[in-house]
Amino acid sequence: MKLANSNKSAARSNPLFRLPAQLCCVLFFLLFMGKEGVAGCQPDLMVRLASETDAAYLGSGIYEGTASVQSRSQPAYTGLPAQFLVLLKNAGDQPDSFLLTGAGSGAGVTVSYLDAGGIDRAASLSGAGYRSAALAPGESLVLLLQVNPTLFVLGASYRVAVTAVSTGDPLAVDQVKTETVACSRTAAVTVSAPPDGSGAPGTVVNYPYTITNVGNGDNTFTLSVTGNSGWNVALYSDDGAGGGIAGDGVRQPGEAQGCVTTGVLAPGASHRFFLAVTIPESGSDGARGDSLLAVSGEEASGTDQVSTSALAAVLSLSEGVRNLTKGGAFAANADAVPGDLLQYRMGVTNSGSVPATSVTIDSAVPSALVVAQESLYVSVSSSGDAAPCAATECGMATIRGGSIVAQLGQGATEAAGGSLLPGMTIYLFFKAQVQ
Repeated sequence: MKLANSNKSAARSNPLFRLPAQLCCVLFFLLFMGKEGVAGCQPDLMVRLASETDAAYLGSGIYEGTASVQSRSQPAYTGLPAQFLVLLKNAGDQPDSFLLTGAGSGAGVTVSYLDAGGIDRAASLSGAGYRSAALAPGESLVLLLQVNPTLFVLGASYRVAVTAVSTGDPLAVDQVKTETVACSRTAAVTVSAPPDGSGAPGTVVNYPYTITNVGNGDNTFTLSVTGNSGWNVALYSDDGAGGGIAGDGVRQPGEAQGCVTTGVLAPGASHRFFLAVTIPESGSDGARGDSLLAVSGEEASGTDQVSTSALAAVLSLSEGVRNLTKGGAFAANADAVPGDLLQYRMGVTNSGSVPATSVTIDSAVPSALVVAQESLYVSVSSSGDAAPCAATECGMATIRGGSIVAQLGQGATEAAGGSLLPGMTIYLFFKAQVQ
């Protein structure tokens, strides 16, 4: 019993016996505290294509000394480099700066790394390295990586790896990799072809257009329009201004931004806009203006032509008279003597392309005639003997202040004329005795 106590006392007083116990305590502490138990340094590199959204970044929370998972590729074409966005995030729990290194330009390829200010950091990255500013935990920076083959060999592949090393912990490393493949470029564009349009003089006819890049590389297209009639023609963005929906093909009053370019269109991307043609107030029925849209991009172009027609009502008035006392047909003039009874006919014809509105006749009665109010009537027949037409369909007439006033057409009232359809003629008849 004493011997046992003596051994325990010796163990407590001997530092060689205390060391394993202390190590166990430290291990227990680390296991249960995890990464939060000590301050950590960690760069987190991510990569996406420049044409993609931020949701496409690859590599969040993945740390590789040699990238295998964090790799993106895209083609490059003559004059059109591959573009990647490389994002560096401080994934540690303390402020840190990072040393970035990457491949530089070489035989047949030019590599650039543009920071947020547009400064190319390629010399630093491909040399001793580019040291970032101190980043707070969660803070990030972005570099635009451009890989441009200069000696174009179809199928050639150019790999560029970017590595980040923590300055607080040289063992904290991450890497992303990009691959650029030299490809032959096919440039092509499609231009939609809206149908020809028409409108009344003084109105604007809007043609919705869609330009689509159907090539296999990014392209930018310039837009222009010319007319052959002297009518005003212009291009406007389908941007949804004024409460509309962008790209819906319906022009709103607020969509007044001029449009002369599509901007950069990725393969398959489209741009929508309007070609607006103003028909002048003086435009006569049937007048036509042709407008030619020209679309021009790199190694791709297209055109489309639309014809705009002016549609207007064209009213004409014909007059005739016949002598009912002596007999005879309607003619431009009739021989008469005092006491003769004459019948007058006034015909209004719409030979235009659209209905005429507010059709009215106001004609003074010659002083040598006495018109009988009950003889006034409106008809669609030219004979002068047919039954009157219903007032709701053809209108009405009366004598007012020494004049014959007729409100003609469908929907006419005592105060206003109605509408007369294209090709239709309405006749006003009245009888008068020669004094």
